[in-house]
Amino acid sequence: MEKRNEEKAYSGGRQLLLRLLLMVYDIFAVNISYFMALLIRLYVGFRFIELQTGYAAAFRTFAPWYTVCCLLIFSGFKLYNSRWEFAGIRDMNRIVTANALTFLVQVVGTLVFVMRMPVTYYILGAAIQLFLIVASRFAYRLFLLERNRIESQRNARTNAMVIGIGKIGQFARRQLEQDTTLRVVCVVGGKADGGNQYLNGLPIIPGLDKLESVLEKNKIGYVVIANETLPEEEKKRVKTLCEARGVEVQDFIEYLQNNNDVETPVTLKTNSNGARVIPFSPPDITDLEIEEVRRALKSGWITTGPRTKELEKKLAGYCHTSRVVCLSSATAAEELNFRICGIGEGDEVIVPAYTYTASASAAIHCGAQVIFVDSQKDNCEMDYDKVADAITERTKAVVAVDLGGIICDYDKLFAAVERKRGLFRPRQGEDLGARIQQAIGRVLVFADCAHGLGATRNGKMAGEIADFTDFSFHAVKNFTTAEGGAATWRDIPGIDNEEMYHQYQLYSLHGQSKDALAKTKVGAWEYDIVGPWYKCNMTDIMAAIGLKQFERYPGLLERRHQIIRKYDAMCDELGVKHLIHEGPDFCSSGHLYLTRIPGITTDQRQEIIVKLAEMGVSTNVHYKPLPMMTAYKAYGWDIQDFPNAFDYYHNLITLPLHTCLTDEDVDYVIKCYREVVANYVK
Repeated sequence: MEKRNEEKAYSGGRQLLLRLLLMVYDIFAVNISYFMALLIRLYVGFRFIELQTGYAAAFRTFAPWYTVCCLLIFSGFKLYNSRWEFAGIRDMNRIVTANALTFLVQVVGTLVFVMRMPVTYYILGAAIQLFLIVASRFAYRLFLLERNRIESQRNARTNAMVIGIGKIGQFARRQLEQDTTLRVVCVVGGKADGGNQYLNGLPIIPGLDKLESVLEKNKIGYVVIANETLPEEEKKRVKTLCEARGVEVQDFIEYLQNNNDVETPVTLKTNSNGARVIPFSPPDITDLEIEEVRRALKSGWITTGPRTKELEKKLAGYCHTSRVVCLSSATAAEELNFRICGIGEGDEVIVPAYTYTASASAAIHCGAQVIFVDSQKDNCEMDYDKVADAITERTKAVVAVDLGGIICDYDKLFAAVERKRGLFRPRQGEDLGARIQQAIGRVLVFADCAHGLGATRNGKMAGEIADFTDFSFHAVKNFTTAEGGAATWRDIPGIDNEEMYHQYQLYSLHGQSKDALAKTKVGAWEYDIVGPWYKCNMTDIMAAIGLKQFERYPGLLERRHQIIRKYDAMCDELGVKHLIHEGPDFCSSGHLYLTRIPGITTDQRQEIIVKLAEMGVSTNVHYKPLPMMTAYKAYGWDIQDFPNAFDYYHNLITLPLHTCLTDEDVDYVIKCYREVVANYVK
């Protein structure tokens, strides 16, 4: 503050000095003008007469009075105003008018109070005075222009500020940084941001409450509004304040809407109603993945190869397991898990009624019979007591679904199957599947962890908890390889992991004893077909995407939880039930955000989904219980036997949750959801 006061005092003193210097100059100019006119009159033709000596005496008598009158007139016409720009017609008019009045003073004053002077004296004096006054002002203007040019070159750029730190705000910042006349010095986030936080080296200002002081402190000359959810009244306040301070403002959202370039990284798509479109779950692909795919394509190795093997090793380390097998889908991974364990015709596999079809269809592909069990009350997890009740001598496996990326309570599930250990009848024989069943000696626990890569429970990673686990890398998943999946397992006493890995390779590559990579060795062309099996391997193109996704994955998970926390606050405020993604002993992968609106019917749920869609917000339902599906009705299943699963489903809406959402997108989803759902909450 003291420094600012010193700067103001210095600036004020400089302006006062400038005015005094101009006045001194004007005193000289108005006197020298008419004195020069007199000299020209006296010495033209080198003649000197006595009458003209009287003219000189008259000039000396009237000069002081004339000087005072000129200064008063010049002041009246603001020729000493510090804000004078000294350029343009208006400024010239003022100077000419002021000089015209001083000319009248000169004529009337000399005629009335002194003596009549020659006409040439008046004309020459007025012309010289006008020239000197105009020249001084415009010379000063040229000086200011040159000084500003030098200062502009020294400072290089005008200080700019971006309001918004989401994807749109960051895109706006990048655009400004390409402008050689502007320099972004700070960005404005939400009130929860700031507190010595930085984004790309720029300080984050928490909110707009202190906008005026921020503009002054940072000497902001250009402001870009790049926060889509900023209320209109707040936008108006920003624009009004900036205009009052002479700060240029650009509404970047409006700019994008009017210049909707498909090559622009941030494109504001709208639906037929003109509403912003929030997609449900687009893949988060960056230049890193694109470049790695390009390298894979140029390498000449695009099927299963070194990149696939590298991804398997990285995932195994991440999941704390000995081996991972990358495949073409999670469904293929679950099916191969069953086949590796020798599960097939005559066996039963227990599956939750509340899940996606892949959880059950993989077992059916193997010839096993699916046994559905109901969910717990107000929970998407299956009822573990009912699991125990469903176990028979034919039961070989239970599939637990880590829905939404939340790991199930495997302690209870393992306790349930342990209680029924006496009913377990392992497959007989010496093949791999029979030996696995005999080694485990109870119903096997499979994790359908399609949603859960990266989730933890009780200090353990998804993948190291169940006996066998499958992951999905589909395009809508947190971690994607476009299509793709993986299988992994816990070490089993007496079973060689390399033997198991080799069997997965056989199942996934036509039963061929060598994959393409192995056949590249010199002379190693020959292979055998040991079984007429399947084709579900992962390619190196897919693995290339996965390798770069893996590098980014910790940040992707953190971003999902940032969004979840915002959704949680909204749902808690509305009284809407939702999945719990974090707790003292667990942390989900944050794949799905399920909300359940109390008191609504399925028809009302559909109304809400349609209204949100009209506002541009895409939603979904996860899931419609399998006993409601035609394929499973054909097996004799009836949703009436699964009341908890239906109750959980009937009022459920899944909100968009993905890492392509900007903060502005999330705020928009919350705004729309709150606006629509508030009318239905009872």
